[in-house]
Amino acid sequence: MKWLEHTLNEYDVLVDELASREEYQKKVKALTVYKGIKNIWAMTLITEIGDIKRFSHPGQMTSWAGLDIREYSSGGNQNRFGITKHGNRFVRTALVEINQKGFRSTTVSKVLKARRKDAPPEYIHIADRCHKRLYKKSYRLLMDGKHPNKVKVACAREMVGFIWESLRAAA
Repeated sequence: MKWLEHTLNEYDVLVDELASREEYQKKVKALTVYKGIKNIWAMTLITEIGDIKRFSHPGQMTSWAGLDIREYSSGGNQNRFGITKHGNRFVRTALVEINQKGFRSTTVSKVLKARRKDAPPEYIHIADRCHKRLYKKSYRLLMDGKHPNKVKVACAREMVGFIWESLRAAA
């Protein structure tokens, strides 16, 4: 087990070194002010998304990530199902994992305060709006009796727009 911990620590160090490169620094700072996003998830999102300017609207990025709602419409009837999953599975997985517990409260932890220390206020403002909105949405869905996994995916889908806004601000 020690070799596994040692290997994971080595990978963490490598990811931190990569995140501190000049080309990724602003984008990583823009994403790590969010609850649940540390360097590994920030780098996953940044490298998979690539140039954020190719998405002119957050809806395009939602579709690209495979988080769109599947719908079958015919003759005035609308049937909505789960997400399409026709998109980038790495981004979709990252967003769902980020929302495992991130939407449950709006309090800012000591660790998150430390990550936000030198971040521009614009990034923090976007992240705070995201947290408040996800908290309201998750609370409403949970009180309506929705399964927690559906709530996580709904929050991940909602978070795409805020991540799009943050990365556009950092570009």
